[in-house]
Amino acid sequence: MMKTSWCAAYLALVIASIATGDVLACGDKFLVPSRGLRFELTPSAREHARVLVYLNPASSLPGLAAKLSLDAALRKAGYRAAVAVNAAEIGEMLRQGTWDVVLLDVVDGPIAGQATGAPALIAVAVNQKDSDLGRAKTQFAAILKSPSRSQSFVAALDVAVATRRTVQVKAADRRQ
Repeated sequence: MMKTSWCAAYLALVIASIATGDVLACGDKFLVPSRGLRFELTPSAREHARVLVYLNPASSLPGLAAKLSLDAALRKAGYRAAVAVNAAEIGEMLRQGTWDVVLLDVVDGPIAGQATGAPALIAVAVNQKDSDLGRAKTQFAAILKSPSRSQSFVAALDVAVATRRTVQVKAADRRQ
């Protein structure tokens, strides 16, 4: 379940692409009237995005990531994601660098408070009750409820990166 609609996400992608000079090419968008609209980030935007994935062994995310071949899907899409597998490693990585997006299980939300640079947080909720997700909606940029395809992760990362780039461009314009 994503907070933004596809239309708002597409608009954010277009604005970010125009503002940064990454013009959308023919393969980056296409419209099929019967199926709706699909948008993608440019390969350079995906390569430059700093993505951190936290695969806590105590959560359900490592099993889901293995089942859906998450690492291969992210690499195929162009993302170079760093992976942390324990609390000490994630804490160190969050303090060291500034990340654009942090992907983690919904139960690991408090760990992301250590991050510098206010990254977009994408949570994965596998078999969580809707009442538990109510509190989490304010903390995370997006919540993926029991994703069944690796493309769901790529699409959520695309929206988060495009939104973050738009915010950064607007902030830079205000400073000038």
